[in-house]
Amino acid sequence: MNTVQYKRWFLALCAFLLLVAGGPGGLVGTALAEGKIQLGVTVGIEGKYRETGMVPVVVTVKNGGADVEGELYVATGERGNNQFAVANYQPVSIASGATKQVTILVPGQELHNSSYVALMQNNTIIAKTPVTGRLYSEDTLMIGVLAENRDTANFLGALPKGSIHNDVQVLSMKAENVPATGTQLRMIDMLVINNFALDSLNEQQIKAIRDWTKSGGMLILAGGAQYKKWSGVLADLSPVEVTGVTSVQTLASLKVDKTNPIELTSPFTVSNGTLKTGKALYSEGNIPLMAVHNVGDGKVLYVAYDLAAEPVASWAGNSRFWSDTLIKAFGSSINDSKTRMYDRIWPLRDAADRIPSLRIPEVSWFALFFGIYALIAGPVLFYLLRRKRKQSYMWVIVPVLSVVAGIGIFSIGAIQRGSGVKVHQVGVIQLQNNGQANTASVTAFFVPRNDDYRLTLKGEGMTEPLFELNQHDEVPKIWISMQPDQTNIDFRDVEFWSMRKVATEQSLSDVGKIESNLAYENGALKGTVTNNTKFPLRDVTISSGMQVQEIPQLAVGSSIEVNLPFTPQQQARQNRRWQNMAHALPQHMQSNGYQTETREQVMVEMLEMMDRSSGQSEVVKLVGWTDTPVVEAVVQNESVEHNSIAMVTSALQVTPSKDGHIYYPTGTFDVTMSGSSVPVDDFGDGYRLPAGDITFDINLDQEGQDLTVNNLYLYTWSEDNTTFEKEVYNWKTKAFEPFEKAFMNNVMTSDKTATYISGDGMVRIKFAHQFEDHRHIGYPNVSVEGKVSKK
Repeated sequence: MNTVQYKRWFLALCAFLLLVAGGPGGLVGTALAEGKIQLGVTVGIEGKYRETGMVPVVVTVKNGGADVEGELYVATGERGNNQFAVANYQPVSIASGATKQVTILVPGQELHNSSYVALMQNNTIIAKTPVTGRLYSEDTLMIGVLAENRDTANFLGALPKGSIHNDVQVLSMKAENVPATGTQLRMIDMLVINNFALDSLNEQQIKAIRDWTKSGGMLILAGGAQYKKWSGVLADLSPVEVTGVTSVQTLASLKVDKTNPIELTSPFTVSNGTLKTGKALYSEGNIPLMAVHNVGDGKVLYVAYDLAAEPVASWAGNSRFWSDTLIKAFGSSINDSKTRMYDRIWPLRDAADRIPSLRIPEVSWFALFFGIYALIAGPVLFYLLRRKRKQSYMWVIVPVLSVVAGIGIFSIGAIQRGSGVKVHQVGVIQLQNNGQANTASVTAFFVPRNDDYRLTLKGEGMTEPLFELNQHDEVPKIWISMQPDQTNIDFRDVEFWSMRKVATEQSLSDVGKIESNLAYENGALKGTVTNNTKFPLRDVTISSGMQVQEIPQLAVGSSIEVNLPFTPQQQARQNRRWQNMAHALPQHMQSNGYQTETREQVMVEMLEMMDRSSGQSEVVKLVGWTDTPVVEAVVQNESVEHNSIAMVTSALQVTPSKDGHIYYPTGTFDVTMSGSSVPVDDFGDGYRLPAGDITFDINLDQEGQDLTVNNLYLYTWSEDNTTFEKEVYNWKTKAFEPFEKAFMNNVMTSDKTATYISGDGMVRIKFAHQFEDHRHIGYPNVSVEGKVSKK
């Protein structure tokens, strides 16, 4: 055979090897069944989705061939070169000639243009199609609408810029777009229910709306004469107790300005009722037209009319009116930027690596071991063999001794790691005052051998594997299946002595709450705090600003006495934020320094992240630690060693003293960016803006209470120490005035409140600078001394 033939054979062999290696996983075949299996894909809602939250991928499978049983999956987590990290899948069985629709939930941040949907049978892809849809950034305000008329809330998509600076997308939803859990509904920020029959939803979907609202969602309940379509199941969420239907002759309270009123040519139908909680925003006589109240961490806005009813629906001022109304109703929640779960939990991701039983041996022991080895392998062995005149044995004994030492080191490591799987879970539990809790956790497991492993996480919520860059292939090695009550994650071909991690966010019900009976009296915060949760707590701290009280143990059902000194003038400062976080550490760790961070030292950084969005950390808060797992984690068919730790947080309610006096610390009041003359960039704890001005509204309204302000303490700050010009709005003259007219040494006294605090408890402050470059302005920090009475 000549040289040319050898080259041809060699090139053919190389081409064959490349072809085999280029198949999915190098081993998994691809046999696309053209014309037999057809896949149709719809992503998100109306093909739109956001990179935060769980995105529904609806797959329609038409089977024109033989019966098929396999896995339908969405490949996500693409990092280039047609390689993917995760297969989000559901097992499917499709008879010949049948059509089936399957919904697979996928983290929006991991969907890319290269993501695909495939049907796999016996490790062979028999059908495949790309995922298409329109991705929106995390800053987009996503508004879902459940309504009989799909055009009901289109005016919300045309809100004028200014007070609402985020882009707005209105999504017309159907019953099948409502997921089964509240966590999975987080793809949207606001949900409008108007003239929509909620009995078309199942119990899980109704519960999802409730849980989503209580966890921070913005819910609008409307419908006018059709109010019964929602009141049958969500009446308890409404601030108004609806009693029937009536009509009004005028809508004079719904106005933007005097030049553009709503003109009624006939009676206008509205639902009628009485305000049972919260605050009425607009009324006609005794009829509340709009009212809002807090439900957990979320808010519910009641609207007494059908949003699609004329002449309001086509009113020229409708979008401007709703822009103002949404700010009044939902405050800073409107402009909140949502972050991806991966970015929200990175301290937990890092803390999960620190498995207590996998501590690295002390360096001193290694030094001693290698010192003894060097002594024996060197001078000791040389001396003994020289005395016996057997120096040549060194060529055999030293290598053998090295092998024995290496086996010894490996054996010590193997004994330390054990023969079973080590599961380590770290988490944060944010208790609400309604018996619920929002949780975030990372579950890590360390494996002793190369194998396939299945991790099952119990409960409903949002689950996402945290993968490394080298865990990619065309057919992914991480397979995740979300069920209503649990999530299964299959890790295939896991290397021995390696770790895998999974992040989870859940809303827990019926976990109890921290009961507090606290009041400010004689320069101190005094009272009792009781642990009425299911979590036994240790290393507990109760803090108000820089004042901290430490409690070693707070068992379930037990109470402690609180006595914290306080000074109203002492504002929470941005540069004190980490000091406040450090107070949450167990006492024995506070003096250890930070040369080697413990898992607890990493975990407390979650507190800073949770407070950073408001830039305020003076609210009276309890932080404790529990060894109770946040999520039940099971590694199937394995011997498992479990270890868990969670940080439990709860804001503590402070009641007025006997004579009605009270102090509201920084963080109590909602601060909203209500307008700007220039485009601004949201930085979480404030904004950056070019030369121009920005306005903040500070809402002092306390639901169910009338507040008389004695002293209002204000602290303003800039990350780059820019000196901003400040003005305060005079509600009597309807104009801004110099800051110094309202505040002296950053304190507004009671004689100024009638002028600079509106009738519904609003303070408006404008900041301006004239520098050429962008400058930072933080959210103003406000605390109040005053007296309250029941409304």
